[in-house]
Amino acid sequence: MKTILHLTSSARGEQSHSTNLGLAIIKRLEEQEQVIAIETWDLVQNPPPLYSSEMIQSFYVAPDQPNYDSIPTLAYANRVVDKVKEADIIVISTPTYNFTVSAHLKAWVDQLVRMGVTYTYDEKGSRVGLITQKKVYLAIASGGIQPAGIVQDYLADYLKAVLKAYVGITAVVTYRIEGTAFPNFSPDYAGIVENFQ
Repeated sequence: MKTILHLTSSARGEQSHSTNLGLAIIKRLEEQEQVIAIETWDLVQNPPPLYSSEMIQSFYVAPDQPNYDSIPTLAYANRVVDKVKEADIIVISTPTYNFTVSAHLKAWVDQLVRMGVTYTYDEKGSRVGLITQKKVYLAIASGGIQPAGIVQDYLADYLKAVLKAYVGITAVVTYRIEGTAFPNFSPDYAGIVENFQ
């Protein structure tokens, strides 16, 4: 039995192609797994706070310090970490804005990544993620279409790198819906996830 956390980050609401692609992924998961809970976290409706000087300072307080859990500027960040830890599978729905994720999702990532909480360093000075054994599905929407043979995938590569280096999650599968800004575009979410992994 699995629990799924679905992060949505598009301001388009129910019209969002990335959100609907994420829902198609979840439908396939429900067909394959005994899902016990699905929690949707709309980052537009419940936006992460942006960094402040006070928040940055609190992020570097060691978790074993007294009253750590009651630091006000860590409240949202603690909830982010708790939800990631509770989930077996995380579906991240994001539109593509200027080659990368939405500002809402970037702010969520900034709340997630914390020294001593999601990553640490071993005796050799190598970074080690502390939250493992999770699977992530990326549901990415873009108005354009990636050129054939593209070398740099700024959005997916960025999320994969952050999740691996600063969290410990290496099982990441990407699905895309492209050309959403083209005239007469008609989405086929089920077709995109037909060969589901």
